[in-house]
Formats: sequence, structure tokens, C-alpha cells
Amino acid sequence: MFDTGEPLHHQLARDGDGKHYLVRIIPYRSAGEDIDGVVVTMVDVTQLAEAEAHKQVLISELNHRVKNILLVVTAIVKRTMQRTSSTEAFQSAFDGRMGALGRAYGLLSDEVWKEVSIREIFAGELKPFGPETFKLEGEDLYLKPQLGLSFAMVAHELATNATKYGALSKEHGTIDVSWRSEGNRLLVEWRERGGPSVSEPTSSGFGLELLRGEIEYRLQGKLETKFDPAGLVVSFSIPFER
Repeated sequence: MFDTGEPLHHQLARDGDGKHYLVRIIPYRSAGEDIDGVVVTMVDVTQLAEAEAHKQVLISELNHRVKNILLVVTAIVKRTMQRTSSTEAFQSAFDGRMGALGRAYGLLSDEVWKEVSIREIFAGELKPFGPETFKLEGEDLYLKPQLGLSFAMVAHELATNATKYGALSKEHGTIDVSWRSEGNRLLVEWRERGGPSVSEPTSSGFGLELLRGEIEYRLQGKLETKFDPAGLVVSFSIPFER
């Protein structure tokens, strides 16, 4: 610096208080253009440093999510093709599932890919049927991104099934969704009322397979379905940390 007379900038490592500082050393000259000394300043750049670190995390997270979502889309395409008998049926089922993923991504992007509300996920799937058709009851809990995406798929499949075969297929059918945290687990119950009489199916469709895949495989949880004649009841629990 003293050879060239150019200012020097250097960012210090985070200190014990979590602060980042930028050190600026600027030479000052005499009337003869000789360097007589320097001015040293320290600027708190903690917010900028944290923003840059967060940006790098977001980029890594996005790369990871893109790879994951491509795998999910591929699985959905294959399974939907296996379970539908016509191009029209495939398009309807596929569009619905992609819409659920899109809504979940929208919620996550609104929160800058931090966390997403359980209430907003279920509300997003059920609002189109009218506020009188559902009741949501639970703590104000938020899910991490990957958990939120899987939750969105679960909510969509439950709503789709209710639309085709359950409570939402009838004019006065209703859905009650409740959740709570208990220890290190999240417990959720989906209960339908006012739909057609329910009986246990002889074979499981793609919707139930997807539920099991998301809850038991991806989320390492436990799923229980009760085919009560009064209405389907789906209960599941998954590992959860606040």
C-alpha cells in the first residue's frame, strides 16, 4: 500500500459478538505528495455479510430443490400414467398435483424459502370449496421447506380424494383438520363428515400410495386411515422440531 499509495480494503472474520467489519486503510499525503500516514476506518457490514451468506444458502437450497422436484415430478408422471385410463384423466390428475407443488413453492418463495405455515398449506387447498366447508384448528406452526413441500402434496391428495369420493363430493360435506405438536412429533388429523357412506376399498389407488410415500418414506412418519361409514379419518404423525 505504501509503495502504490492505493487504499486497502479488508473484511475481518466475524468477531465474538457475531459482527462483521470492513477495514479501510487510506493513505494521506503531504503537499509534496509523500505519504505521511494513513486513515483507518472500521465499518460495520454485518447485515451485508449475512445477506451474502443467506444468498449462498438460497442458491445451494435452490439447486437441491430443483433436483428433488425433478425426481418428484418424474415419479408423479409415471404413477399417474399407470393409474389413469385416458389422456384427459391423466392431464386432470397431473395438473392438480403440479398445482399443489406450485402453491407450496409460492408460499415458500413468499417466505424467502425459510418456513411455511401449516394453516396456509391446508387453507390453500380447501379455500376454493368455500369457508363453510372446512375448519382448521391447531397451533401456529411452521414447516421447513422440504417438509412444507411434502405436506402440500399430502394436503392436495386428501382434498382431491375428498372431492372425488368423500365429503367434498356432496353439497353439505365438511372437513375438519387439526394438528398439534407433542414432544418431538407433529400429529395431524383429517376428518370428513357429510359425504357418502365410506367403506374400505378393495385396492389402494395412487392417492393413498402417494400419501404413504410422502408420510412414511419422505417424512419418516406413521399413517393411519380409518374408513368410518360417517366419513374418512386420516391420522398421521411425523418427526418435528420447532
